[in-house]
Amino acid sequence: MAAGANGYIVHEDRSRVIVATGFTRPSQNAKTGPMIQVWILVKKESPLDARSNGHTGIICGDCPLQNGTCYVDLGKAPQGIWKAYKRGSYPKLPSVDVFSGKTVRFGAYGDPVFIPFQLLKSIATVSRGFTGYTHQWRNPLFTAYRQFVMASVETQDGLAQAHTAGWRTFRVTADLTDRTSTELVCPNTTRGISCLDCRLCGGTSRKAKNIVIEVHGIGKKHLQTIN
Repeated sequence: MAAGANGYIVHEDRSRVIVATGFTRPSQNAKTGPMIQVWILVKKESPLDARSNGHTGIICGDCPLQNGTCYVDLGKAPQGIWKAYKRGSYPKLPSVDVFSGKTVRFGAYGDPVFIPFQLLKSIATVSRGFTGYTHQWRNPLFTAYRQFVMASVETQDGLAQAHTAGWRTFRVTADLTDRTSTELVCPNTTRGISCLDCRLCGGTSRKAKNIVIEVHGIGKKHLQTIN
């Protein structure tokens, strides 16, 4: 076991590798705060190559944003983490206990449902808190994940369908005036609270309203592709 590692290989199989980072060098993401970041990556191709070759479904399922419109800048952190994995920079996870007392972001890139459920549950159980979002909520194979992650939706129709299926939702909208009575505007927007301190996006494990946020930056163009 490599003591004091910044990142660990949490899981790997023939298709995917899952890496958690931020244990000794915290994330500089201003919105999330210094959470542990969990990355789900295509094992045999870099993130940029996987996108170019049409293989992101291995880690993104049927997410409507994966074909060139993903909010994540694949050429930065995901590419660097995959390269570090290929260099052998990350030891294997010694125990889920390394997550004890940490706040975890499931799916900094990639969909959290591709983390084996019992592993995700074990990490969530020992952690201080967690967030996560999935576009796979329509698939009954992933129903159990609703305890820990939010259904990611972009329309009110999607919101209604996810609620009917028992999920809490995280909705991105171009205009917050369409907020429904079931939704709370993301506290990062209204009060500047980081995800590290908020932790409302914890699936049905949190008894709270659904979350809505106004799309920002280049995300506005991306949102238009699926509305």
